[in-house]
Amino acid sequence: MSSHKKNRIKGLVKFLLTVAISGACLYFAARKIEWQKLQEDLRALNPIFILLAGGVGAIAMASRAFRWHLVLTRERSFAYSTSFWATAIGYLANNILPARAGEIIRSVVLGLGADIRKSLVLATALTERILDAGILMVLAFVMMAFAPQLPETIRKSWLVLLPVIGGVLVLVFLAPLMQNFWLRLVSLLPVGERLREKIRGLLIGLMDGVRKFYHVRILVFFIFISVIIWLTDALGMMLIARSLGSDLTIPQSMIFIAALGFASSVPSTPGYVGVFQAIAVLLLPVFGVSAHRAFLIVSVFQIVLLLVTAAFGVPGWFIMQRRIGAAKLEKELAEEE
Repeated sequence: MSSHKKNRIKGLVKFLLTVAISGACLYFAARKIEWQKLQEDLRALNPIFILLAGGVGAIAMASRAFRWHLVLTRERSFAYSTSFWATAIGYLANNILPARAGEIIRSVVLGLGADIRKSLVLATALTERILDAGILMVLAFVMMAFAPQLPETIRKSWLVLLPVIGGVLVLVFLAPLMQNFWLRLVSLLPVGERLREKIRGLLIGLMDGVRKFYHVRILVFFIFISVIIWLTDALGMMLIARSLGSDLTIPQSMIFIAALGFASSVPSTPGYVGVFQAIAVLLLPVFGVSAHRAFLIVSVFQIVLLLVTAAFGVPGWFIMQRRIGAAKLEKELAEEE
């Protein structure tokens, strides 16, 4: 069997698995929904709060682009607009493509646009994601002190997650200190020399990317911006809940967003349809939100996120095509598939 055919079969199996997981989660979330009340809530939706939530979402996305730009400009100076458009394109891709393909796409776009090697850009993007997850989980744990209605089982589960995430962070940050060890392992791989060289180059790029966070000033500023971003996201979720007549506090919204962030690691369809709905109907009723409204809140959140990323990601794609060259960009993306 040819490698191309194997990849197609593997892709099909993965697609069917994600559809099955999302479908099961969507069924679980929707099976007890009171559809009549859901329709009533939808008709009473306040568009002003939705517009405000969209504006907050755009600010959060621009802040994430600035945070990434801050890290990469240590490699070389380039325009913030390149980071912004690449971020918007990547976030849009995450909403419409499976397997978080947006991470690769935004790294390729920024690497070409800023003339920085792709492996380094991808490494900073991956490290950024890992750091982000750690910061979010710590914030959520702190916010639990202000959410007394939260069950003890959830608090204990967070205590289990925190050391795991901390261990991953330590491993990531120590990896560059053992670069020679990793390179020796690559030399022992039973693959052709050409592939071995490609893996070695990718590994060196990853190590260099992690080293960008070794600078204390950059790391502290990154953490500070990340806290602001997550608080902004919590505000956006509060506004969406308010548009449907529910009142979530900042701590409740932060805990909910952290749960969604953790759930995003589960294989699912683009936009995490089904998975997010299942989390919403499980968690939000703890905060006094009915199951049908919880289902609606997270669904509106997904729609707002899609619209915001599309509003900037679509024009960003055409802008970066002009800057980089459409043929060159498509060729580089095809090589990453």
